[in-house]
Amino acid sequence: MVLLPCGFFVVFNFRSSEMSFFSREARSEKYKLLRELMINSNGLASFESCHKTCQDAIIEITKADWSAIKHQYKIAIESGEKPVSKVKPVVPVVVPVVEPEENFLEEVESMSEYDDGLDDGYEVPKDAELESAPVAVAPVAVAPVVPKVAPVAKVPVPAIDPYFSFNPKLKEYLNGIEKLSRRDFAAGKPSAKIRLVGPAGCGKTMLALQFAAKAKRPAVIIDCPTLREAKDLFGFKTADDKGIRWIYSQFVNAIRVPRMVVILDEINRLSPMAMNTFLPMADSRGQTFLDDTGEFITVAAGVTFFCTMNEGSQFTGTDQMDGAISDRFSDIIEVDYLDEKDESMLLQRKHGLDAARSDKLAMIAKTVRAKHKACEVYTKSLSTRLLENAASKLAVIGNSSLEFSIVNHFTDDGSKESERAKIRELLKGAGLA
Repeated sequence: MVLLPCGFFVVFNFRSSEMSFFSREARSEKYKLLRELMINSNGLASFESCHKTCQDAIIEITKADWSAIKHQYKIAIESGEKPVSKVKPVVPVVVPVVEPEENFLEEVESMSEYDDGLDDGYEVPKDAELESAPVAVAPVAVAPVVPKVAPVAKVPVPAIDPYFSFNPKLKEYLNGIEKLSRRDFAAGKPSAKIRLVGPAGCGKTMLALQFAAKAKRPAVIIDCPTLREAKDLFGFKTADDKGIRWIYSQFVNAIRVPRMVVILDEINRLSPMAMNTFLPMADSRGQTFLDDTGEFITVAAGVTFFCTMNEGSQFTGTDQMDGAISDRFSDIIEVDYLDEKDESMLLQRKHGLDAARSDKLAMIAKTVRAKHKACEVYTKSLSTRLLENAASKLAVIGNSSLEFSIVNHFTDDGSKESERAKIRELLKGAGLA
């Protein structure tokens, strides 16, 4: 007996008169389920749909498995057999493999050409109605608990930001990462794991989102600082009129969607206990056993992981990157601020600030960052995020807004040598105060 994702119990009856095309694999649960899927689809079930359904039943398949059963079904039909299923047709969730252009990370001048299709999304359980599974009473050798299908919400493909660009070398690399994801999806295994490092507010998370946007893949951001306990990564227990239940986390719901882009934001703020539970999912196994539900939590085919981290002693609340995690996220993209000219152009195009004031803001940011990096005067930098906020206020309110959007971010001890006093001097010298 197998519990399918749609909630039906499948009772397999293998009388030769009904299903004589079953051969040596008849006692394999994998082939039993595959044959039911093939019968219900009249031999048209795709590898993607079979892979998803079998994965939900905690059964792993390969393309060879699918091809073999498809061939058996074809032979049976050609020989005049009419296999009849004992259950209602299963309608598995089919996640399309988007086939972008060979080089999908092309720059665009506007959003208009991407308007169509941006509302299309991949369905996973929404936070308010997460899927759940009964909690195992004791860690005994029992059949794995198969989650029930819960109400779902769309996880959309992120919108393309026309102001975000990749340099040629990075674009070539990310095109390769997308190709690897499609290849790994076909092979039924998780894909690349990439680390994004750099100062705060320089665009690390946006880089991962824009990769997903231009590859037309769904993306989810996991806020690592909120995960403090070992089980926080997977969910939590609750009780209702049906007894004790396990509510899956956003992370679990996300990694079960094939070709999802999962962004582990600020992974070095993840507690060591929670990080340890992630280790088996980030290596070749791609899964870990959850005692509370008695099942394996498995990363779906083609899933790409990005993790972001701010490095340096100035970032309080961070933990040193665990060596095991570091090895698993073995590709590193170093993200830095834009150069002065490009940053000024960004402020002009995105926030409508005139060229003269944009140039001045970009010059001030460059000065502050250099002194901060050299441990001179400033204990913090002036990020692109802060600069964009300042530019948007400056364009509407005027110079007085800079006191609130820039100056007040720096310390003040009341002296002429304080960080705040120095920032005011820079603004005054640039004619912005």
